[in-house]
Amino acid sequence: MEKKNECIHSGHRKRLMELAYRSEFENLTTIQQVELVLCYVFPRGDVNPLAHRLLDRYKKLRHILEAPIEDLQQVEGMGYLSALKLHNILGIFQGYVMEKARKEVNPSSIGEIYDYIEDLLRFKTKEEVHLIGLDSKGQLCAERCLSRGKHSIVGVNIKDISFFVSTYDLPAVILVHNHPDGLSTPSAQDYFSHDKLQGLFQFSGCRLKDDLIVGTDGIYSIMQDRLMRAFVNSDVYEEAISQLNTLANQDEANE
Repeated sequence: MEKKNECIHSGHRKRLMELAYRSEFENLTTIQQVELVLCYVFPRGDVNPLAHRLLDRYKKLRHILEAPIEDLQQVEGMGYLSALKLHNILGIFQGYVMEKARKEVNPSSIGEIYDYIEDLLRFKTKEEVHLIGLDSKGQLCAERCLSRGKHSIVGVNIKDISFFVSTYDLPAVILVHNHPDGLSTPSAQDYFSHDKLQGLFQFSGCRLKDDLIVGTDGIYSIMQDRLMRAFVNSDVYEEAISQLNTLANQDEANE
């Protein structure tokens, strides 16, 4: 009986993978998407019940992939290793997207560089600090994550910055970090860190071209002291539109 059930599940996996191949991943139902991902985490067995339990807890696939390993282990059927595998799938995907963007776009204009930075940090759930290296033509030629999971860029290792600049012989860099759950508006700590690091770059002979913050609302430049790019589909924008629509409806009702 156990062997028969294994054959049934194996057939289901094959049909699901063929369906994803024919129809594209985004055309699968949410439960099918989660099942397909779980097939790569669990080599055998029926993953459908686990897919339902994960969706009951997290509601969406992206929330499942972004969930902390400790939290994933609270779901029945998820051990440490399986939670680790599931969490790492997101990292693999992000690495692929960033490498593809860097090779195919070869960002050079400020708009293209903002596109790259948006892809890099907009949807990250933890704070990260990155250095974007620019060559003499202003093209993006290198990128490095200096820290991850910290709440301040003060903790960035100065040696890491020096090694990055000297390794690629960079004439200019862009420093960028994110506010995962907040607006891009700089804090007092951000301004303090900016002044401190700007002096370091001047000493190293590398120009700090900009110091950017990626928030839920857009990309903010500390050096120009203004929002350089607004995310039009951000929660802030949607809330503003909702308020405007509410006011419009009230005006129509009053008329």
